[in-house]
Amino acid sequence: MKARTFLFLLASIAVGDAVAQVNALPPTRHILVYGDAQARAIPDRFKITLNFESVNLDPDAARRSVEANVQKVLEQLRSAGVPDNEIVATSLSIDSKERYDEKTEEEVFVGTEVSRTLTARFSSQKELETFLAGIKTSRELTISDVSTQLSDEPALRAALREKTIASSREKADVIAKAYGARISGIYSVSDVAPQFDYGIRAGTWPQTFDWIDTFGERGRTLDRIQVAGAREAAPNAATSLQTGYVTFQDKIYTVFLLAD
Repeated sequence: MKARTFLFLLASIAVGDAVAQVNALPPTRHILVYGDAQARAIPDRFKITLNFESVNLDPDAARRSVEANVQKVLEQLRSAGVPDNEIVATSLSIDSKERYDEKTEEEVFVGTEVSRTLTARFSSQKELETFLAGIKTSRELTISDVSTQLSDEPALRAALREKTIASSREKADVIAKAYGARISGIYSVSDVAPQFDYGIRAGTWPQTFDWIDTFGERGRTLDRIQVAGAREAAPNAATSLQTGYVTFQDKIYTVFLLAD
């Protein structure tokens, strides 16, 4: 009896949550709009991930090999201008290494595998290229990833959120006036697309606006915002890495209450 009661309560809670999501709209007149912002910025930080690995029947020999490679790379990173606080290394990982023998159809012990991972962040593309020009990869030293970052990303995202909020308000004002109404208040705000009886879900909302640079041309407008960075002058010779734009997006869903 208790078990049935418990299951009934769980089912009731689940149904209640589903109903709350579907009926997340006010019973009075309202308008639901989404505000969105998109900005492109030139990354000014470059992060690289290096992997060190050695397999040997002698575990200590494998450890010494990994440590030697790590120390060598650390010297190269410092020579390339990377400060110590921008370098992070994991602890040693030790495990057995096996390979599959197709003839015997068995796993064959190869030795002890010692591994370690190191990440470093460069403050310029030039520093990264200097480092790459001097490093030699091998079976025991590999590069698994090079990614771009933006040093002032938190500030950029905060600015995008302000533009997103302004965008939702402007859209609501325009639509309300077109139908002879006005905005009287806000019912709810969320950065997650609601699910409701309209039949619209997160995946079917219209595409975001493309916020493009317009400074100095037609002036600033609400849905066209400039976010630019400083690009170094291109050298005469072709470079091995090309810095592209990184796109940042923000979207918010707001339910506004309407009045005559």
